Amino acid sequence: MAQRVYPLLLLVLILASYFHMQAIVLAIALFIIAMPMQWHFTAIKMARLFAVLLLPSVLGLIAGYKNDNYLIIKDFYYFLMPVLFIASGIVLACRITIESFLKTLVVAGTVVTGLVTAISVSYVGFGALTDPYSAHYAIGIVGTPGPPIAFACLLLTYKFNIRLYKPMMFNALVAINAFGIYMFASRTYLIITLCFLFLLVADKMKKVWILPIIFIIASIFIVLPFNLLQSDSSNPFVNKILHSFSEMSIGEYNTEQDINTKYRGYESFMALKGYAEGDVKDWIFGGLGKLIDLKTFVRLGEDSDFQFIPVLHNGWLYILVKTGITGVMAYIIVFFTLIAINWKKYADARGKPVIRLFAALTVGCILSLLLTNYIVTAFFNVEMSIIMITLGYSYLNFHSLLFKLKEMEKPIEIKVTGFQAS
Repeated sequence: MAQRVYPLLLLVLILASYFHMQAIVLAIALFIIAMPMQWHFTAIKMARLFAVLLLPSVLGLIAGYKNDNYLIIKDFYYFLMPVLFIASGIVLACRITIESFLKTLVVAGTVVTGLVTAISVSYVGFGALTDPYSAHYAIGIVGTPGPPIAFACLLLTYKFNIRLYKPMMFNALVAINAFGIYMFASRTYLIITLCFLFLLVADKMKKVWILPIIFIIASIFIVLPFNLLQSDSSNPFVNKILHSFSEMSIGEYNTEQDINTKYRGYESFMALKGYAEGDVKDWIFGGLGKLIDLKTFVRLGEDSDFQFIPVLHNGWLYILVKTGITGVMAYIIVFFTLIAINWKKYADARGKPVIRLFAALTVGCILSLLLTNYIVTAFFNVEMSIIMITLGYSYLNFHSLLFKLKEMEKPIEIKVTGFQAS
């Protein structure tokens, strides 16, 4: 029964996240966590590592107790979100089989591809098939990275010789979900896809190359003048991607046009300015409920002008302002520790394929969240719930499978030791 109910609940959750139905997504996640089962407490206890992420928000709540109560509760809700979704993924790992979970992700990606295609065509006609960005812009803010995650599951299972489908079905599903990524015309989903594509080849790279390559790429983006990344391409999506760097960069804002064309950079600049003007308590612990003062009114909707904003597009600055350097360090320590642990098993060519698969999924989900958090506050966004649930599911299975493997090896070690002792 559970093998039918919970995959269906997961599918409904992903589809609800496509339409940004927060109440439904959160209700399903809470239901998954709350429903009793064997080893329930043990499963929830596995989420204690991620509960560390809540500690800075508690300290930020104490530091910002004088702020507006509604804004404090709203910020705490956002910081609770990643822990909730990761915990629901951990509990799901105890409820449904690996095959069922992976196939549900693939089905979800396929269904979402059908949805985005049908809605795009209904909005702008069949021209959406050749210019999906125009449809994406017309539809507005809807979406979930179902196709990128499904695409990743299919290719990574193939890489590790785990067969979910027969060859013809596999090829069709890969093509459908690749088309779904194309139809979303989203730079965020493109980054997620690239994170997982990187993991198709990263284990073949020599270890000494990995850090220098990352350093060189980071240095290029830091040093390269952003005005060089302009494009007169006739393709609006290409223009959007190339404009992303200048849009999010921090520079001079002398006119209203500068603020509007580089708004994300401007709000980041004002957030950093406000943070720097705070006292030591603000630097270390931040303060939930804080507002970012833009120093001018900015149009952030059809008929809405704001001077003070409660959230930012840049999730890292959001963490910094609300929880101080304590919050940023907590996120960095937790997720980079997980990357280090999982990378060893992912890159181990002699390791069990299923363990390498979950190590790769864990690393891919974390990289996706870390990078897209810079653009769309990924950790605090219902749209990204599928990534956080997949992270939680992979995290528990990775550790569970490692534990079982060690238990299987124990009798062999005892026999060998006894033989030597005699």
